[in-house]
Amino acid sequence: MKRDIPSPELHLGLTYDADHDSKAWFLAMLPRPCIQPLDVTIHFGLVGIGHVLLPLFFLRMSCGKERLLLETSLNPFHADLQGLTLLRRLCTQASYQLQFRGPTINTEDNFNLPNTHHALYRQAVELLEAHPPWTATQFVQAQYHLTQSWSTPEERYKNLQCPPSLPSSFHS
Repeated sequence: MKRDIPSPELHLGLTYDADHDSKAWFLAMLPRPCIQPLDVTIHFGLVGIGHVLLPLFFLRMSCGKERLLLETSLNPFHADLQGLTLLRRLCTQASYQLQFRGPTINTEDNFNLPNTHHALYRQAVELLEAHPPWTATQFVQAQYHLTQSWSTPEERYKNLQCPPSLPSSFHS
């Protein structure tokens, strides 16, 4: 009996190392190794849902004949404002550091991509610093509302310019 085995989910994360070089980097978990990805672009948007402003990051890339779209978000007001600190780092960081990992620990590829969103990140930080903070529950509820409106990363990416009933949003 032949059974189809689903490929692992694609994952994208954004983090920084406060103890080392303090640079932010994206970590992408791919279902299979990708040698020298082509046409890699990063897109950022700040989407307002109710009281919450959701920072969304999309990494779009070609890997051979396959086109991938990975998504992540961060809560600027989580814990000790680590998300806001990360956005501040992106305001001045010259390049994005990308780290790709395949399904095994041995598969890893790293490279840099110019950060062309400095002004957009500064605008987001200014807006967030002037905005009243929200709770973790409110943030999760806003994420839930967004995924109910647009269930796939592709839908969210395409609709980033016109979020559902939002007073303020911008994108790149």
